[in-house]
This record gives sequence, C-alpha cells and structure tokens, in this order.
Amino acid sequence: MNPGGHHVLQFYAGHTGTPLLNELMVFAAEKLVYLIPVTLLYLWLTSGAEQADSGVRMALFTPWFTTEKGKSKSVFIFVTIVVSLIISYVMGQFYSHPAPYMVGYETLLVDAPENSFPSQHTTVVFAFAWPVFYLQNRKRAGLVALGLASLVGVSRVYVGVHYPIDIVGAVGASLLGFTLVYAVRGLVMDFANLCIRTENRLMTALFREL
Repeated sequence: MNPGGHHVLQFYAGHTGTPLLNELMVFAAEKLVYLIPVTLLYLWLTSGAEQADSGVRMALFTPWFTTEKGKSKSVFIFVTIVVSLIISYVMGQFYSHPAPYMVGYETLLVDAPENSFPSQHTTVVFAFAWPVFYLQNRKRAGLVALGLASLVGVSRVYVGVHYPIDIVGAVGASLLGFTLVYAVRGLVMDFANLCIRTENRLMTALFREL
C-alpha cells in the first residue's frame, strides 16, 4: 500500500538543489531524538535544590511529587515514552505500509525494511514534549519541546522514511500515552519515589564501602 501516490513522487523529486536544507533535515530526522536521554539524565542529576530554585515546577503534580522534583519528572517522562511506544507498536499491528524508500522513491535516507506506520522516532519526541509542555508553569520549555518534536516529524517525512499519516499516527499514540500515564500519575509517582529510594540506598552502600 502506498499512502502517498503521485504527489509524494513530486515531493521527493524536489529535494535536489537544496543541500543545506537536506543536511539540516537529515540531522533533525536522525539526531534530535538523542536530546531526550540527555535531558532525562540532566533532570535526574540536577534534582533537589537546583531544580527548586530554577522556577521550573510541575504545578499539576504538587501532591505527588517529592522534593526530588527532577528525578520524579525524569521518571514520569520516561514512563510516558515507554507507554506511548507500546501503543505505537499495537497501532502498527492493525495498519501497516512500507516506507517511501521501500517503494522506489528517491529519498535522502534509506533504512532497513520495516512497517512505516506509525513513526517511532516521532512517537518518542512527542511523548517527551507533552509532559514538558503541560506539566510546567512556564511554557517556554514546553513550546521549545513541541517545536523540536514537530521538526522531527516534518524531517522524517522530508528525508523519505515516513509519510505524513505515519506522523499523525505517532502524535496520536503519544497523546494517548500521555493521557493514560496522567490518569495513573499517583502510581507513576510511587514508582518514581521507589527509584529514588533505591538509588539512595545504593549510593549509601557504595560510600560505606569507600
């Protein structure tokens, strides 16, 4: 099944003559997703007083968050990403089509043969962006996250590894994932607290050995 048709052929034919834009789109399609583990690690390592003083707070979650706000946020976002990826995988079992590069289009990127629907990269970046946008008093970081997620979605189409319908499906999967995690946020925060306590015990034991 080809969800793009003749218009997609014209779109990819228009890539020639824009080398700088092509390079930027390839970078966005492949590399921007790596900002997410870096950000989660930053949130985990800079929790406590630094996070409290930064003014970045999750107002909707005040009853559930511990004083280790950065770590709690990191766990919440991570769980949202995992749940969204599971939803994305299930969606792909009910509907599938080959990626543009698999059906003869001249694309900027070629990957292993796979079901193109929905885009896993886009699912991940939007599953990261929704919590950042909705759960903070200050929306600037959330708007930046949504902007970068949108750029990833557009770039995945531009370089030829997905169709627009794959991006729409990914956004839907991430929204549903965020909604489900938010609905059970108390349990997620209990899990976050467990992770924090476990880390504290491990660090205490390590320093005793040293």
